[in-house]
Amino acid sequence: MTTTPAITFREVVLDDDFSGILDLYRAHNWTHARSPERLKVAIAASSFAVVAVTGDGTVIGFARAMSDEAFAVYIADILVAPEWQRRGIGRRITRTLLDRYPLDTFHHQVLIAEPGAEGFYRRLGMAPVSLYGLTAFIRTQDRPD
Repeated sequence: MTTTPAITFREVVLDDDFSGILDLYRAHNWTHARSPERLKVAIAASSFAVVAVTGDGTVIGFARAMSDEAFAVYIADILVAPEWQRRGIGRRITRTLLDRYPLDTFHHQVLIAEPGAEGFYRRLGMAPVSLYGLTAFIRTQDRPD
């Protein structure tokens, strides 16, 4: 019989957790990993950041949000180590963020999802902006033609 190690969900302690967080970005080939110094600044400037760690302190999940702390929150990144995916960690870490920003106060909860992740976010009660007759816009260097 195998047992799953205890997993703790807690607020980021940047000096302690950054190396493990950076490993998650690298595991997913996110461009943020190419600029560790900038990533550290981004996490420090986030309104709230949370990690999922195993009993031995290994970071296996991370999420962060930016908020005006009154009405709106933008969920910037949600990452789970590939070998830990499909075990409910992404759901729990996202729920930790959403619990910090309850809908009765933060009625604008926004994120940009990778293709294929729509079902995950729908199960968490989120919906595409198009269902509200809205259009979302993004400005980025990687603009499609």
